[in-house]
Amino acid sequence: MHVLVAYDISDNRLRGKIFAFLKEKGLHSQKSVFECDMDPATLRSTLRFLRRQELGDRDSIILYPLCARCARKGRILGQGLRLERTDWIII
Repeated sequence: MHVLVAYDISDNRLRGKIFAFLKEKGLHSQKSVFECDMDPATLRSTLRFLRRQELGDRDSIILYPLCARCARKGRILGQGLRLERTDWIII
């Protein structure tokens, strides 16, 4: 499933930790936004990791699971990359 992850984290160290984690999960499409292709188990483990982080009072992380139909309706204006599902894996 396509998952859009957006975050607003004030602490540089924590923001860097979350960025590094999400970089392994998907495409860094905007400054604080990742687009990820996750199966249900990966989504659960991602949620577990993010819930364990000590967020500040004004910090937030939002995950939007999108069905394939909704994900295809997304539009990119200007420069941007689109997360494409493929049948191959790069090792």
